[in-house]
Amino acid sequence: MRYKQKQLNFYVSDKVWEKLQKLKKKSGLTMTAIISKLIMGYEIHPLKTEELFRIYKELNHIGNNINQIAHIANLEKHVSKEKISEVEKLMDQIWECVLSYDEKK
Repeated sequence: MRYKQKQLNFYVSDKVWEKLQKLKKKSGLTMTAIISKLIMGYEIHPLKTEELFRIYKELNHIGNNINQIAHIANLEKHVSKEKISEVEKLMDQIWECVLSYDEKK
């Protein structure tokens, strides 16, 4: 079920449309998210592409490690305590990436 259940349809001037399009491009948000945030009084920040790319690469490496552990576990039909501990550490690294990005916003 959608948590947004009310639909709005309205017109804006070309000038407003252009500003909304620029915000959309810079922030990476949807038009709905932009308008909702503006109405609620939130600031819209530009997308930090370099930082997100670094985090994406880090998360990709961590995900690959977890996939390798899962592959071994499926082959052996058993998971050692060491592997479980390793996955827990990798998951902690994922949370560190996410939280470090949130703090920098």
